[in-house]
Amino acid sequence: MSEKKDILPLEKALAALLACARPTEKTEHLPLLEACGRVSAADICASLPQPPFDRAQVDGYALRSADITLANPDFPVTLPVVQYLYAGGGPGDPLLPGQAARITTGAMMPQGADCVMWQEDTTVDGCGVTIRHKLSPGRNCHPCGHDVAVGRSLVRRGDVLHSGTLGLLAGQGHTHAYVYSCPTVSMLSTGDELCPPGHPLPRGGIYNISGTLLGVRLQNLGARIQSMSTCPDNYDKLRRNVETMLGQSHLVITTGGVSWGPRDLISRLAEELAARHGGHMLFRGLHMKPGAMTLGAAVGGSVLLGLSGNPVAAAAAFELLARPLIRKISGRARYGLQRQRGIMRNDFGSCRKDARRFMMARLEGTEVYMRPENESIGQPALWDDCNCFVDIPAGCPPLRRGMEVDVILT
Repeated sequence: MSEKKDILPLEKALAALLACARPTEKTEHLPLLEACGRVSAADICASLPQPPFDRAQVDGYALRSADITLANPDFPVTLPVVQYLYAGGGPGDPLLPGQAARITTGAMMPQGADCVMWQEDTTVDGCGVTIRHKLSPGRNCHPCGHDVAVGRSLVRRGDVLHSGTLGLLAGQGHTHAYVYSCPTVSMLSTGDELCPPGHPLPRGGIYNISGTLLGVRLQNLGARIQSMSTCPDNYDKLRRNVETMLGQSHLVITTGGVSWGPRDLISRLAEELAARHGGHMLFRGLHMKPGAMTLGAAVGGSVLLGLSGNPVAAAAAFELLARPLIRKISGRARYGLQRQRGIMRNDFGSCRKDARRFMMARLEGTEVYMRPENESIGQPALWDDCNCFVDIPAGCPPLRRGMEVDVILT
């Protein structure tokens, strides 16, 4: 049996894993449309101001604000319209005092104009435009560099690229972005009873849920699944499979075989591989439920994470440990657990007094919704609408509507 010191609280176990994880160094040069969700491998600053010229923000009339200072409904001001300016054209001729220019959204402002009167607030008669109220300087137009100044940081190394940042890069004329390569992860589900979906189910067998459950989560995190297979409880076969996976993956995840039974082989295997390839055991259990039967080891340049064979426990430990681990390996600048306080919006009846619990829930703003325990909370298919864990300390009384709770975001 494992010594008590090998069983760690979640935070210490995660810190040990993260300390061993090496961020990927490989990069790719991807078209912007393929880079969404990837991690930037470079700092990028603006070399071009946005807008690159003084720009009209509305359709209307460019003019000098000083020329309409006294304009009001009783004493309107009429200005001659001396030119027409369109988006994509030049700035036209300088605007003299007492003149106006018809202008469209996105067009270059003429020299001398400092505001744009909305088209709908004017009356046009022949070659003149009549205005019935004043505007302040700068209204309805943006100066060069108003949105993005030269030298402004657009993307930092470690940022996750999204439509907004990619749009900013496109606005600088970029067509591609340097991103970190996806981390490689292999997964091995262990157990004589496991049967891959699509095969005839033998007597005493069960279909492998964890492979699909965790495989989808890995893909959602941007990981590249290098290998995914099942293996019976045979030590030599397990060793060959795991050694191969460790040689080609940043992270190897196993499910099953981490308890204390005679056929729970992953703990012994992890210790042997760590000694053989350089590394050490990090922990052999967690002070939490579900997911108490979880182990971690550093093996060579990879990390081995052994999860429970129970899909509920495996999914919980995966979200709390593997998710931040993969984020770090991906090159993200921010990868740790994110916490906030929330308010319970429904009751959650029983809370175990002997263990800290992490129960999946739905967070909307600061409101926390937990599934009643009689609604089969353990069924993985019901977890798609959950986006957080409620951290319930050991000895906590039952949770009641209106109580403040500690929440970990997923």
